[in-house]
Amino acid sequence: MISTQNKDNAAEVESGHNFGTFYGVVLPSILTMLGAIMFLRVNYITGRAGILYALLILVIAISIVMATALSISAISSNTPVKGGGVYFLISRTLGPGFGGSIGVTLFLAQGISIPFNILGFAEAVCSDFPMLAPGYLFIALGTGILLGMITFTGADLAMKFQVLIFIALAIGILTMFAGALPHLDAGTFQQNFEPVKGAMFGRLFAVFFPAVTGIMAGVNMSGDLKDPSKSIPRGIIITILLGGGLYLLEFLLYGAAFHRDELMQNPYKVIVENAPFACGFLITLGVVAATISTALGLFVCAPRVLQALAKDSIFPQLAPLAKGHGVHNEPRRATLVLLAITIAVLLWGGLEGLSPTGISTGMNMVAEIASMCFLLTYAMVNLAAFVESYGANPSFRPRFRFFHWSVAMYGFLACILVAFYIDWFAAGVAFIIAWGLFLYIKRRRFKVHFGDARRGFLYSRIRMNLHRLSRTPSDPKNWRPTMVVLSSRPELQFYMPFFATMMESSRGIISMVQFVECHVDRDAFAMRDQYKKELENILASHEIYSVFPEVVVCKDFDKALLVFLQSHMVGPLKPNIVMMGFPDNEERIKRNIRNIRIIQTLHMSCVMMHNFEPYRRLLRRVVRGRVDIWWRGSNNISLMLILANLLVSDPLWQGTTLRLLRAVRTESEAEAQRGELEQLLESARIKAEAHVLVTEDPYYLVLRRESRDASAIFIGMSPPESDEMFHRIFQHFHIMLDGMPPAFVVTSSGGADLRA
Repeated sequence: MISTQNKDNAAEVESGHNFGTFYGVVLPSILTMLGAIMFLRVNYITGRAGILYALLILVIAISIVMATALSISAISSNTPVKGGGVYFLISRTLGPGFGGSIGVTLFLAQGISIPFNILGFAEAVCSDFPMLAPGYLFIALGTGILLGMITFTGADLAMKFQVLIFIALAIGILTMFAGALPHLDAGTFQQNFEPVKGAMFGRLFAVFFPAVTGIMAGVNMSGDLKDPSKSIPRGIIITILLGGGLYLLEFLLYGAAFHRDELMQNPYKVIVENAPFACGFLITLGVVAATISTALGLFVCAPRVLQALAKDSIFPQLAPLAKGHGVHNEPRRATLVLLAITIAVLLWGGLEGLSPTGISTGMNMVAEIASMCFLLTYAMVNLAAFVESYGANPSFRPRFRFFHWSVAMYGFLACILVAFYIDWFAAGVAFIIAWGLFLYIKRRRFKVHFGDARRGFLYSRIRMNLHRLSRTPSDPKNWRPTMVVLSSRPELQFYMPFFATMMESSRGIISMVQFVECHVDRDAFAMRDQYKKELENILASHEIYSVFPEVVVCKDFDKALLVFLQSHMVGPLKPNIVMMGFPDNEERIKRNIRNIRIIQTLHMSCVMMHNFEPYRRLLRRVVRGRVDIWWRGSNNISLMLILANLLVSDPLWQGTTLRLLRAVRTESEAEAQRGELEQLLESARIKAEAHVLVTEDPYYLVLRRESRDASAIFIGMSPPESDEMFHRIFQHFHIMLDGMPPAFVVTSSGGADLRA
């Protein structure tokens, strides 16, 4: 059992930097947004996609990011936000499974974006100083190591660098725009309006999309913000509007100023060579500032995601990374891990060097991978906001009012569709990896107190569907097993819910109830809680998770059973099968007779389990052989065949076959019965062997002879009117089944119909 109960409390005592909106959100976000793509790839995209499709790429990208920003704003203004940024928000909304898988994906997306920008920096330096081109890879590696060491010393130093970088970036952008103004021409705009032949819209979108993902840099500083619930919504929306406006201006200005051949072949040089007053060095300063600032900003925020993952103990392998250093809890260990990933990606992406035109192909490949990771992360962020809002949790009262669940749904669907449009194979691989991480986390047991929104969403869906179900007429075609398992000794009778789950086969609902007879007072209800906890532990210890445990404290069992079976329902969902043990003494026979009478009165079926005690240790073994179903009349056969068919459908029992048997006294009877059995199986669409036995031996001897080597037996029992006769039938069944394989004794209410 892994406990994360006190993780959030521990985080409260850790001291962040208490940054404000501009310093903590806008500055790192805008510096990340205005990165390598602005100087090195926007012109290339404009040339190939044309102004029309370049603007379409921008609109789609900004719409996805804005939808995600609104979703983040709603969630972050509805819950106390601590360290971990987007990971924290998703894990507290969709639970640790989704949170952990997306936390890893987000960390990788940001980790890959660092070498992407460093490769862009090295490309720009080598373009301005061609003599350095042979050392392209070494420039990139040296820059990555230097930035990692700066971040290792702490966020304070990195943030001080970012202020200077922001000034240099602003000067570079103004110079870039000024260089295009003298060359604006309506004819050039018209020539560049349409895309070139063979332009791959999806690939171009993938190259551009990392440019607008900078908002995550600010969100991931959540643990270092003075007031995250106010700073995050304001900061990321300001960033998107400012950054989107600047990219729009660049697409329009350069699309109207220079021929597409220049834009495609020399996307960076065309900016430098046309700088006003021969101030190309200001462009160089700007691109250096853009790439370095983005990489540095990601170096600051990405380790905090990894540190938050480690603190929640979702991946035990990450536990050493939870430790922070200094009064500001700096994630130094996570920073070293990120530095190692950066060096590895730089080696992979930079080994090919530069193309003859001076463009880094490795940089484009890294951009596509980062885009896929970001799209997956954004999809989950929007899904989390949709679950919170559409689930109508009363606790969902965000201070941020400009949000509706339809915005989150658009963001989610847009991310999925765009990811598969870019590269369906890569998107599929990314989703499979994320799903694998989710399943890995889900298989581990957590004692989590995140208070996530999944319960509210499920409650909302269940409520709606219950109302719909209650208005839908019932029909035998829609019959499903809704079972109540009665057990007086659950610690010994765990085989009962085990077999109930196999016969329910993920098609129905099972409850297991233990009746505790005692004097009902205040202490009794405290005892009830203890019994229920013990029952939950018994089910969990045997990995039986699909059974709802219940405990009833009562003075009189019979009266309590009558009330329980009548009231144990929610709307149209009510029990139709009661499962219990077969009586093994006189007192239990009397009680079972009374119980079955109650079950009959309430129009429910009954299944009694006989001879299962010796087989408790064999429950999870693969079963071979056959299951025999004995038909002695039409009342019980439908339910017996349905339950038997569900049983042999279980993976542990798929090595068994079904055999439907009936004993008759004459050959003339046999022919008629054989045809009836085959017709029954044909109409029921159940695969089984039909056997008609011609014999004058007593029935109990025939059953013992024919089924002594079966894996299990189903046999019907029709309760007589007289309790005395009922008592004899129980005694007769006990003699007939003594020493035989496990048997299910079935009394049907007639609700299940094979021919439906």
